[in-house]
Amino acid sequence: MRKGKWLVLLLVFVMVASLALTGCGGGQGEDTQPQDQQEQGAGEDTDKQEQGTDEAKEEPKGEKLAEEQVLRVNLGEEPPCLDPQISTDAVSSEVLLDTLEGIIRMDNSGQIKKGSGMAEDWEINEEGTVYTFHLRDAEWEDGQPVTAHDFEFAWKRALAPETASSYAFIAYDIKNAEEYNTGKIKDPDKVGVKALDDKTLQVTLKAPNPAFISKLQHSTFLPVREDLIEKWGDKYGSEAEYFVACGPFKITEWIHEQKLVMEKNENYWDADAVKLERIEALMIDDSNTMINLYETGQLDYTVVPSQFIDKYKDEIMQVPRAAVYYFNFNAQNDIFKSAKVRKAFALAIDRAKILELRTKGMTPPAFGFVPPGIPGVDGKTFREMNGDLFQDLGAGEDMKEKVNQLLDEGLAEVGKTREDLKGLKFLTYNGDNNLQVAQIWQQYWRENLGVNVEIEQSTFKIKLDKEDKGNYQFSFSGWIGDYNDPMTYMDMWITNGEFNDPGWSNEEYDKLIEKAQTTMDPKERMQAMLDAEKILMEEMPISPYMFAVDRIVQRPYVKGMIRLPLQVENGKKYAYILEH
Repeated sequence: MRKGKWLVLLLVFVMVASLALTGCGGGQGEDTQPQDQQEQGAGEDTDKQEQGTDEAKEEPKGEKLAEEQVLRVNLGEEPPCLDPQISTDAVSSEVLLDTLEGIIRMDNSGQIKKGSGMAEDWEINEEGTVYTFHLRDAEWEDGQPVTAHDFEFAWKRALAPETASSYAFIAYDIKNAEEYNTGKIKDPDKVGVKALDDKTLQVTLKAPNPAFISKLQHSTFLPVREDLIEKWGDKYGSEAEYFVACGPFKITEWIHEQKLVMEKNENYWDADAVKLERIEALMIDDSNTMINLYETGQLDYTVVPSQFIDKYKDEIMQVPRAAVYYFNFNAQNDIFKSAKVRKAFALAIDRAKILELRTKGMTPPAFGFVPPGIPGVDGKTFREMNGDLFQDLGAGEDMKEKVNQLLDEGLAEVGKTREDLKGLKFLTYNGDNNLQVAQIWQQYWRENLGVNVEIEQSTFKIKLDKEDKGNYQFSFSGWIGDYNDPMTYMDMWITNGEFNDPGWSNEEYDKLIEKAQTTMDPKERMQAMLDAEKILMEEMPISPYMFAVDRIVQRPYVKGMIRLPLQVENGKKYAYILEH
């Protein structure tokens, strides 16, 4: 990925879970759910749902607001890019969703309803292929009107080959989108996105897709103005002065690698619903510093690093995320091009034991790629249907013999010996907590495979770039789905896929994904994806490690935050601070 997935490349505080996760999807089977977590019916027919909501516009009942409405948060990392058609990471998406308004926005109940975003209303034709969105009166922070032309320009910009957007594929449901993006057609007017007038956007799909509305939450579909792109070019989204908001907040200060400040956007169409006057977002990746800032009142909430679980055990909110963390193996590398070598390293650790020690049982190990809660068919989730697809060292002592046999056989297949494993490097994120868990894996590989692995830590942005360019041997990554369907986890591994960092290729896998993308039979479609995941786990260009559960502590005076399993944190619109 790296080009990163809205996740996905989630920013990881390994075992800490990421602040940059939320969205639709199901729970992770935890006993405790935060009160402000809501379930989003992303796969539902949103056109039939209740229209609009006034809940957020009411004053909190029986509560007295603080005079200073300032929320202090931690992004964890510098946002690499605040251009919605270029951005691919979760940190940037969090800021973009706070500052721009899409066609839809989840309301404060966690639902997609007409009127909660830039579209006041929409209709869908009987065939389910033509969506007509009616936009409300709204302005950018500089007073210019938000129009349907801004959306048409932005979406076609994402698809334009010269933009090289890693997320262009997410718009491939649209008629001629893929053909335009891949250069098969040159005329953007043939793409099924058209502003009929300033307030009407018509979108034509190549085939019906009930999940299309939920996809529009993704940052790639956020609007940009053509005049600003022409004026600023590549500078757009690189500094506070080169960014214009149309969402709840606007960027007023950006000190790179230190702090980003957002203030209430008084020109926002729903400004009356926004209680916060200011958000101060730090960029801290050190777990001790995070906790110190929380203890001294400089952060209003934070994820809880593993070493502090006992300290906060009575305060922790557990927020399941539809996300998976995994090992990436560079399948183009001389050593890791062997599936047996990849499996040897993937299976030579005990996921359940490590996670029990590190997270006190709060984080489930992953033995398949698609997280719990993502729907399958016949009332079952995808994970329930496919079950666990491999075993690691925790399965028994004989696994140690098995992984060594795999390693030796795999090395022989590629003409290598154990001597060639000297200097092997494992790439992971910056931060002391990430280093600690990498050192645990390092010890497992040393004790069970006899291999001394070097740990290489890197900034978020540099790590993404290395993985994107294949300048790594193996690494640790994370992925959160873009919509509530297994395909958002499965299509990334097709040959030459935008997020296929391992550079892996399997013809049978490609055929199964193509079948799932084209068949209209739900059971046949699901079976193709189930079979594809089995191939993925047999070949192991990636190896799942854990499913994400955020552990958060939050000051009791912070209210109204919405945290959801499947998308990036965007609940600050409804947040407010009580007197304290």
